[in-house]
Amino acid sequence: MNLHILRLLPMLLLMGLALAIVTSCGHGGKGQGQDTTAWSYKAPPAMPINRSITGDSMGLITDADIHRLPTYIEQRPLKEIFNDSNALQLVAAEKNGFKPVTSLRDAYRINKPLVRIFSCDAYMLDDLSASVPYLVPKAAQLLKEIGYAFQDSIKKRGGKQYRIKVTSVTRTVYSVSKLMRRNRAATENSCHRYGTTFDISWVKFDCLDPSMVISLEDLKNILAEVVQDFRKQGRCYAIFERKSGCLHITVR
Repeated sequence: MNLHILRLLPMLLLMGLALAIVTSCGHGGKGQGQDTTAWSYKAPPAMPINRSITGDSMGLITDADIHRLPTYIEQRPLKEIFNDSNALQLVAAEKNGFKPVTSLRDAYRINKPLVRIFSCDAYMLDDLSASVPYLVPKAAQLLKEIGYAFQDSIKKRGGKQYRIKVTSVTRTVYSVSKLMRRNRAATENSCHRYGTTFDISWVKFDCLDPSMVISLEDLKNILAEVVQDFRKQGRCYAIFERKSGCLHITVR
């Protein structure tokens, strides 16, 4: 296939015909109005960086006191807890998602409704240079619920407002091949191609209230608790990706 066409596939995916597109990320359930706060976070405010604490742009406040919160995740390596194989996740992706886009024709033949997701009160979209912000509705709903459950868990333990960061969503064949050239953990037969899968960072979070900065270790473990709860409910599969710094999650 012409390389130029492949490079256009992410844009074509956004413009594909016959898509039932719904804006994601509102509190409202069935029959309720859409939460308009989703639109106010398209460009989340930048936070000062404390590289001495994180070594990365995590959104922490310079010279802030670090607060600890209780966590209850199992006391064993997270890679042992979240170990659902790519093969297992592919079964769910193929069942719940659309056929991967490999050509211009495929972009026009997507037969599943897609939801465009935006940074909102439940989560923040990080740099999506290797993916496009679309999910099937079932996956978009799961992501929203994980985001709110994460915030609720922090608040119940005395913390203040944080958002999870989503680092990867739906990919085309071209974006997968591009990612594989720089990331050995990426796989050609990626669940991200089906619109069912997203990555949530466990090394970067969005601090919305600089008056209380929470330990990165505690944020990571609280996120793990939340994802594990949805996993035990049969809502998703998950892999802990150490090198990529994310939880790779596929809706079931």
